[in-house]
Amino acid sequence: MRDSTMAMENSVVNAKETFQILMEISKLLNTGLDEVTLALCVRLCESGANPEALAKVIMELQRVKKEETGHTNGHGSQ
Repeated sequence: MRDSTMAMENSVVNAKETFQILMEISKLLNTGLDEVTLALCVRLCESGANPEALAKVIMELQRVKKEETGHTNGHGSQ
């Protein structure tokens, strides 16, 4: 039983290290994703979501958010 506990702990440590590497890559590529969003994307991909389609959806959402933020700031200063 001790061996299975150690294996589980090693698995958790490996998963955390892998996620931190993914987060660093995400930051280097200026994706704009925070840790929660990146974790959701990873889970979606692990569940069978198409990564390319997911990337397109995220980019579209970021574009819409930027567009709406620009309109809000523009109207507030008049």
